Amino acid sequence: MMPKRGDSGRPEKRRSAAQQEWNASVGYASQAWEYLTDEQRLTWNVAASARRTTGQRYFVRVNAPRIRDGEALLTTLPPPEPPGPRPLLLELIITNRRGRTSLKLRFAGVPAGRYTVWGSRPCNRGLAGAPKCPRLGPLPPLVNHLCDITSLYFIKHGPYIDEHRLLLPGKRIYIRLRQEFDEGPGIYQQVRAIVPGPEDRATRGQKA
Repeated sequence: MMPKRGDSGRPEKRRSAAQQEWNASVGYASQAWEYLTDEQRLTWNVAASARRTTGQRYFVRVNAPRIRDGEALLTTLPPPEPPGPRPLLLELIITNRRGRTSLKLRFAGVPAGRYTVWGSRPCNRGLAGAPKCPRLGPLPPLVNHLCDITSLYFIKHGPYIDEHRLLLPGKRIYIRLRQEFDEGPGIYQQVRAIVPGPEDRATRGQKA
């Protein structure tokens, strides 16, 4: 089957699942604007004027990420942002038991607020520069200061790993954590670790 072509005659680039999810969230937030009361829209318009934008754009900018991450829609203005968080993410722990790789994040405390997890494909250890780290999803719940992100990681990168028949032992993986504020994203915290062989102990980011 031939790929679809646009007006230029070039094959159309299909949007990824993440792009489709984001576009759907933006569309939902745009529709939700129409259901606000006149008083609510006035409040958003006044707040948006100080940000040199429109009330609708500000409303969508705040709510589209919330919708994507499964959070409740805000019909009123978001509350003031808390002070910048202290570093919470300590390390990435990778284990390889009988060829089954798992990834866990260790935290210094329980994160407060909304966080998302971002991760690279398995990289060669000699990679120069920072790798691309696409969004994996919202941060799962913690158990004893540990967060298992194995499912998130392999849902995103598993197809690529299988398609290219990558051997994971010896590859380095980068994981980033980002706090999501209603006014915009926070600064990434990053950890990394090397996938061990089946007989090796878990590797930790401080040694990678």
